[in-house]
Amino acid sequence: MKVWDLHCDTLSELRHAQLSGTPKSFEHNDLMIDLHRLKQSGYGLQCFACFVDLGAPEDPMRTALQEMDIFHNLLARYPDDLVWVRTGEDVKRLAGQTRIGAMLTVEEGGTCRGDLAILRDFYRLGVRMMTLTWNHKNELAEPNVGPDYNEDTWPVAPNTTGGLTDRGVAFVEEMERLHMLVDVAHLSDAGIRDVLRHSTRPFVASHSNARACCPHVRNLPDDLLRAMGEKGCLIGLNFCPAFLDDGPDRHHLTSRVEDMARHAKYILNLAGEDCLALGSDFDGIGGKLEIAGAQDMPRLAEGLCRAGLTETQVEKIFWDNAARFFAENL
Repeated sequence: MKVWDLHCDTLSELRHAQLSGTPKSFEHNDLMIDLHRLKQSGYGLQCFACFVDLGAPEDPMRTALQEMDIFHNLLARYPDDLVWVRTGEDVKRLAGQTRIGAMLTVEEGGTCRGDLAILRDFYRLGVRMMTLTWNHKNELAEPNVGPDYNEDTWPVAPNTTGGLTDRGVAFVEEMERLHMLVDVAHLSDAGIRDVLRHSTRPFVASHSNARACCPHVRNLPDDLLRAMGEKGCLIGLNFCPAFLDDGPDRHHLTSRVEDMARHAKYILNLAGEDCLALGSDFDGIGGKLEIAGAQDMPRLAEGLCRAGLTETQVEKIFWDNAARFFAENL
């Protein structure tokens, strides 16, 4: 079954390896994603996020640009295996491709420093989706999970008051003009409601699950699931144990296929069958994982079918929904 994954942090891991003096090959490595496993598992497209932690000592924009440079170096090094996807027409051409689509995204709108010119430069470099926040307040908005999030006080209350700033609204408007997709993963509940009010186009939650199934604040509550479904948005199912496993012992969690199926069925019921895709968060998650990397994606498809999803539903989640959404909205 062809795979479209909305989110991974592989570029960040490759950057850290370079900076530490122990660079990793993209062709074969010990991460969750490499080229060999993407090809083996039938990937059609991987979204590669430039992940930036505003709490780190490095300049955030420099970090983002270094990860974009890694992305472009991968395209140049593997032209027979990767194809750069930037437009809806590029998405449509994937059907006739033997190469794997590669799309550049950003996880942390604060890398733009509140400057629309930098946003436009990121677009010129190929960025086609960006989260407004990660886990730090920035010029655009506030997150639901702060850097001091503590599972010991779980479940933490969501942020229902700190939404988009005026600059954040301006960014949403400019991203829509550019056809750079707004990603509300990590954004506060208040911020997502602001995006719903101010946006004129569908948007994405690239790696979020259902809060009713696991009350982690990074998961989406029922009202937002319904509203995003009505707006034609796209939600990527996150493989992180903390977002899937609702067990009371928050220090011993497991990412299970049965929990992925439970979240998937719930989201499909509230938001509709056209809204759900995959947002693995590979190379950004750890812990006990039944689906531990790109090599396991065929097992995930089989497991979801065994858990009661139809083959058509699984095909939509794995490829069809994302391919249609990006073809229509880029």
